[in-house]
Amino acid sequence: MQARSSTNVKGIDVSHWQGTIDWSKVAADGVKYVFIKATEGVSGVDSRLRANALAASSAGIKVGYYHYARPENNNDAVKEARHFASTVAGYPCHWPLVLDVEGEASKLGTRSLTQWCAAFLTELERASGRRAMIYSGASFARTYLGKELAGWPLWIAHYGVNKPMDNSTWSRWAIFQYSDKGRVAGIAGNVDLNAMEAEFYGRYAEEDEPMTKEEREAFEQLSAQVAQLAGTVDSLTRQLESATAKIPAPKWFVSEFGESVVAQMSDPTGTMEFWRAVAVSLRAMGFQKV
Repeated sequence: MQARSSTNVKGIDVSHWQGTIDWSKVAADGVKYVFIKATEGVSGVDSRLRANALAASSAGIKVGYYHYARPENNNDAVKEARHFASTVAGYPCHWPLVLDVEGEASKLGTRSLTQWCAAFLTELERASGRRAMIYSGASFARTYLGKELAGWPLWIAHYGVNKPMDNSTWSRWAIFQYSDKGRVAGIAGNVDLNAMEAEFYGRYAEEDEPMTKEEREAFEQLSAQVAQLAGTVDSLTRQLESATAKIPAPKWFVSEFGESVVAQMSDPTGTMEFWRAVAVSLRAMGFQKV
């Protein structure tokens, strides 16, 4: 794991525990981004989610969200992921959606918890249309989070150190939560402080916000219509190719005019339009089958 550096970007994470926040003062104190608790388990929603999301965004702070996982309650990973995705849909968001896994989740053991997290993150990306990432404590990540999770960015927590503990799954962190006793203007009491890698910040901070749930549904409907139209075009193309392909005399032509006519032709093949034109000409001449 890399150490903190002067190029890291300052941010915080909050929940209802911080109470009412003066977000204009938070922004003035140099906070560039915030991760807001959104959901927990299969049905929990943080009581300050809406207020925090709208006010922080209005103050010019880049907003993201996290979900506190409860796999130890035998909750289905897909259901928790869908609950999270549907709850934050429509809120302003600049960062990957975060799976917060820690504490009692360790009861599953390394293998089962790793599989649970992978299922959650995969479904979260599918349901939300956004990138996902994972948050955990340094010791927890080292002990319980396997290599199958390495493809998702890491937000690591380790207090009182300049460089978080290494683990065998990730070699670098995207975000480093280095204190749970930070002080920021506009917030009464302590708040978590985070350092974000400048490259990670630059990758997401200036991106346009993704489609809302309604826009995504409309896009999917349009995509289905385009696919259907493409199928129709393909069908018409095949019909056209069939109509313009050179073929031997059709049965109806031989039946009407006889094989002797075909035998006298220098090239007894042609397109369907060719055979129709020949038939019209023979009929106009009053040709009779011998």
